[in-house]
Amino acid sequence: MDGAVFYGIAPRPESNICSIFWYDSWAKNKREEVTGVAMVSGNGETGRDEQRGRDQRNGQVQRNERNERSARNERERVYIAIDLKSFYASVECVERGLDPLTTHLVVADVERTQKTICLAVSPSLKSYGIPGRARLFEVEEKVRLVNAARRLAAPGHRLVGTSCNIGELNADARLAVSYIAAKPRMRHYMNASAKVYGVYLRYAAAEDIHVYSIDEVFIDATRYLRALGMTPRQMATAIVRDIRETTGLTATAGIGTNLYLAKVAMDIVAKHEEADEYGVRVAELNERTYRERLWAHRPLTDFWRVGRGYANKLERQGLLTMGDIARCSVGRSHDYYNEDLLYRMFGVNAELLIDHAWGWEPCTIADIKHYTPDGHSISSGQVLTGPALSSTARLIAKEMADALALDLMEKGVLANRVALVIGYDTGSIEPDRLEECASEDLKAQARQAAQSYRGPVSVDYYGRKVPKPAAGSIGLGGYTVSDTRIREAVATLFDRIADPRLLVRRLTVVADDLHTAQELEAGAAGYEQLDLFAEQGEGEVGAGLGRSAGAGVGVAGTESAGHGTVGSSGSEMSIGAGSGAGAWSRSGIAASQPRGGNAVDEHQSQMIQQTLLAVKQKFGRNAVIKAMDMEEGATGQDRNHQIGGHAA
Repeated sequence: MDGAVFYGIAPRPESNICSIFWYDSWAKNKREEVTGVAMVSGNGETGRDEQRGRDQRNGQVQRNERNERSARNERERVYIAIDLKSFYASVECVERGLDPLTTHLVVADVERTQKTICLAVSPSLKSYGIPGRARLFEVEEKVRLVNAARRLAAPGHRLVGTSCNIGELNADARLAVSYIAAKPRMRHYMNASAKVYGVYLRYAAAEDIHVYSIDEVFIDATRYLRALGMTPRQMATAIVRDIRETTGLTATAGIGTNLYLAKVAMDIVAKHEEADEYGVRVAELNERTYRERLWAHRPLTDFWRVGRGYANKLERQGLLTMGDIARCSVGRSHDYYNEDLLYRMFGVNAELLIDHAWGWEPCTIADIKHYTPDGHSISSGQVLTGPALSSTARLIAKEMADALALDLMEKGVLANRVALVIGYDTGSIEPDRLEECASEDLKAQARQAAQSYRGPVSVDYYGRKVPKPAAGSIGLGGYTVSDTRIREAVATLFDRIADPRLLVRRLTVVADDLHTAQELEAGAAGYEQLDLFAEQGEGEVGAGLGRSAGAGVGVAGTESAGHGTVGSSGSEMSIGAGSGAGAWSRSGIAASQPRGGNAVDEHQSQMIQQTLLAVKQKFGRNAVIKAMDMEEGATGQDRNHQIGGHAA
């Protein structure tokens, strides 16, 4: 009987959705039974439960108590999630005086290769089966196939004229499908997003709004419903219509009793809701309707925070839906399907997965606003426009490190470590994948790599074999914002972890263990291990900060093409790991002068960087460049015209 209740829960005659009006209390008792709270006896159950581990039981009890409190609180709260529909594409349509819902438009830089990713695809173009983040060649191929089908159906099998408006195309079978390819304008999109945020502020205070991305927000609408005299659906609809009237953009909204349910209602349920005359779709979910409507939904990747990796792991265990995961979480200790299985698969992250399977989410917007992470880092990533030789990738990594140092200076933080991730190109294993226009050096290097590489291989999203990425980190010998120390540390790390045979396609540089000078003064970074055997002035990464003529900064010493620091005597400074001269003190000022009387200490380096930053902020990031930015293969100047890797 118990097993029948657990797996069947008596499906309704008119549907295959299980009745759960009494399921909450049953599930609560079931979870108590599994976790050792109010455990049953008489069949050896108690003994086995006690062996599961005191720490996990205590943690589970606390989680259950928290979820019970959360459930009571969340029943009284209302959250609205709003997503601007095909945001980038809609902005471009509005700028052209076109209807975002009926115009075929993609946001992509056609000046790049056909493999470039489209930032957005308009809804009408998606109706042909084109995904939202397609590559440009996929769009071209799909449009070609659509036009081939239209040609067969057209009178005389001929197409006369073209149109990018779906209404005109539906009215005239002789028209060929065309589309507009708009070059990304990231700064313009940011301004449009700020304008939409102003609409949100008409309905809720900033403290009750969480900006999730450039085109998506969460709003805690609980305390505004009575003041506005609206229901949650009326408030969501009013906001979306206001956005439409103010900016011309359309949006989708989800309403839930917690943040997770609002997000899922927007992402999954709203797509199937009937749109009103303004194209507005609004969906609502609570814990009960979530289980009724979405426990059997597939695929799992449609749900928030469930990626392909999670879904594949779950499916290998026969867990195909959120309902499967929820039922697994209340299995007995001797059953194969129980929460231990989920914890073995995902560790502590299983707790969040189980909560979401039941429609629980204790986190509130207030929690998000008051959250302070234990650690901080700043990263910069770059996907190259094509495969690059190891020497070129090393140069680009140094450029990225230099830019990262300026970002640290701008944010007023110091770093203690840097990390580097190197992603390789598929041409390193399959040289035939290189484009015909690739240089002979690249083709020769790819053939050599394919013949000699025997290292680990992974499979990318498209099923192609690619060498496993390389990753590593290195200490900076103390907290610093010195561009030279960071740049040379990244170069050293690149030489250590990179395989010079392979072609590089992706680079990510990370500045880790960040603190402000005030935090260091207060001892927030803990203790520092001193070295009694290091000479004064020894062990810092390029403490003398010379600059090339290209930088336009006249200081003692020069820097040849942006590589290595050379003092006035002409000897190159070495890279070390000690904490001697040049290291930043707790106040962020150099503790002592580096070795070499004419070398510039870190305090002077900081002043130089502040000057460079001020110049770049006023006149543009390309107002001052280094010689290495002018070398063949360098990308620094182009990236200075971009935001997020796309044209500003």
